[in-house]
Amino acid sequence: MKNLFSAFIVVLFFFLANAASAQGRYGKDSVDCVKNLSFYLDYAKQQQWKDAHPFWEQAFKLCPPTASQNLYIHGRQIMKHLIEHDNNPALQQGRIDTIMMLYDIQMGSYNVNKGNMLSQKAYDMLTYRPENLDAVYEAFQQAVMAGRENTAPPTMVIALQKAVELYQAEKLSADKLLEIYTTMNGFANLQVKANPDDEQVARMRQDLESILGTSGAASCDKLITMLEPTFNPQDKDLVIRTVQLLNMNDCSDNNLYYKAVEAYHALEPSPGSAYGLGNMYLAKGDVDKAVQYFKEAIAHPDAVKEDKVKYYLKLASAYLKESNTTQAIANIRQALVITPNDGKCFMLLGNCWAAQRCGDDEIAKKAVFWVAVDFFNKAKSADPSLTEEANKFINNCSQHFPLQEDIFFHDLTIGDIYTVNCNGLTEQTRVRARK
Repeated sequence: MKNLFSAFIVVLFFFLANAASAQGRYGKDSVDCVKNLSFYLDYAKQQQWKDAHPFWEQAFKLCPPTASQNLYIHGRQIMKHLIEHDNNPALQQGRIDTIMMLYDIQMGSYNVNKGNMLSQKAYDMLTYRPENLDAVYEAFQQAVMAGRENTAPPTMVIALQKAVELYQAEKLSADKLLEIYTTMNGFANLQVKANPDDEQVARMRQDLESILGTSGAASCDKLITMLEPTFNPQDKDLVIRTVQLLNMNDCSDNNLYYKAVEAYHALEPSPGSAYGLGNMYLAKGDVDKAVQYFKEAIAHPDAVKEDKVKYYLKLASAYLKESNTTQAIANIRQALVITPNDGKCFMLLGNCWAAQRCGDDEIAKKAVFWVAVDFFNKAKSADPSLTEEANKFINNCSQHFPLQEDIFFHDLTIGDIYTVNCNGLTEQTRVRARK
């Protein structure tokens, strides 16, 4: 204690020696200001925050803001210590208010990095008043707008998360949320440009997109309005992010999505991207483009056999949409070369034969349904999971079998082997009558 008192005398002498020429810095109560500053600082240096508190409190009351910036830095540490170790409910809210006030006074009195300080204030608001969503949201928004492209990635992410929470609490409009995202995304892009190898910065931009994408606030029209003006098909990173953001919101039926997917495929072609484009255009009804991309997927050197089965079947489905059953069946046969007992191949063959239209007489016209049923039976035999679906097709096709009298009229007997020739395709089947 003697050493502490001696140190105080030395510091006090220093302060008093300068007080006469610095009355403005320490205010009209400069002696008491300096004395309390000195006492609390001695305890603060030893991190004895509880003992420092009464002297800090007097210094805070007596000293003007110009006395010492540490008054505000240490004041926050003292308040946090008391909050943690002196859990008096009657005092806790006042201590939190004091922490926030000390940030404001320090920023108003000293040349500090306001972005960083507002970020610290926002985190303290989140720590001590997490239930006050409006205040937390506002604190993080202020931090981002002050820090702009220099805002720390975690601060940016939390700021958007809180905006989404406010939107989901129906306290923020979808338009305002999109405006906030657009601003933050602009800052994030500047950070990525300045720090292209920084993984945390890259992840921040992905997180921002994911948060918006899952927020439920972005309608397709609003997303397109936001994304289209800056879309660049040569910017691979932007192309990928555009596709991902549109996919998150089920916005795949629009020209921007088509352009983005095609741009991605052009920049980095793969069997999977070609197959995806084929599916996209097939759903859109553009069969010619679908066929083009399915063929590209099949021909790609990286296409593996297992995936080629899927590609051949989708190509067959595209042809079947145009009633080109000959080409459809030819591609299904290619798939069967790879997987000879594939139930899905047999199902599609059944549909192709059911769609065939040929023959000059009643038997020839309806014989295609015998072949179709044969393939549906093979499908459920090869893959029992297809049984229910196959049975529906069998029941439907059976209603198109010829009548028994028509079979007798054409000098045929139920159970006879019958060869079907249709559109250059040949299959053997057995004669059956409608029941």
